[in-house]
Amino acid sequence: MKKIRRAVMLSLGIAMSVSCSAESVESQSGQSAKAAVSADNSALITSKVKDLVGVAPDSIANSPVNGLLEVVAANQVFYLTEDADYMFFGHIYDVNADMKDITEATLGQVRLDTIAPFEKDSIEFKAEDEKHVITVFTDYSCGYCKKLHREVDELNEAGITVRYLAWPRAGLGTDNYRNMVSIWCSDNPKEALSRAKAVSNPTFSGETCENTVAEQFKAGRKLGVRGTPAIIFDNGKMVPGYKPADVLIEEIYAAD
Repeated sequence: MKKIRRAVMLSLGIAMSVSCSAESVESQSGQSAKAAVSADNSALITSKVKDLVGVAPDSIANSPVNGLLEVVAANQVFYLTEDADYMFFGHIYDVNADMKDITEATLGQVRLDTIAPFEKDSIEFKAEDEKHVITVFTDYSCGYCKKLHREVDELNEAGITVRYLAWPRAGLGTDNYRNMVSIWCSDNPKEALSRAKAVSNPTFSGETCENTVAEQFKAGRKLGVRGTPAIIFDNGKMVPGYKPADVLIEEIYAAD
């Protein structure tokens, strides 16, 4: 069972490919609600998932495929047969709805739910005529993060608000992490972040305060972030790595 659990956890922990590397709910055909699972099935699946993954599932629902249950656990989506004898990893597409990716829709909501508690803790560059919001896991020392930051004005002019969450690439307890805390705890975090991204060797005040930098980092890790920037659209789509502002703008509006 230990070997099986390890294999399942590895399958759930697929890493995203991003630009700066890290340390060495909808159902088929547009229906908005998933059918409830019986109490007996829910108890069976919960027990099986705990055995396989080590944590209880966050949700269990009937998938669009008869006899296949959709399970959300450890911020990932997978599928189990109703008798819990077979598990499936992969994406389900609705061929009658222009190949809509049903699994990605669920994953998108998982991402939005995961970052939602940090909205007030983000460093926000707000668009005057806001039409969309993107959330970016960032690090001041990442070259592609700096490049993206130089294009924030262009994104804002296109009606796109940029919210930054901290993702210190060197990991928790490092100077990199402490510098990120200093940015988030400064009197003017927007100015501190912009200044840190503007130069090669920034200096930091060492300020500390009650903050959620560590929690932001952990949330990113749970979502599969392994480097920066990692961008989440307001429909839950996740984009690994840097893209030029004009490309991002086109993709964000195309996702409406």
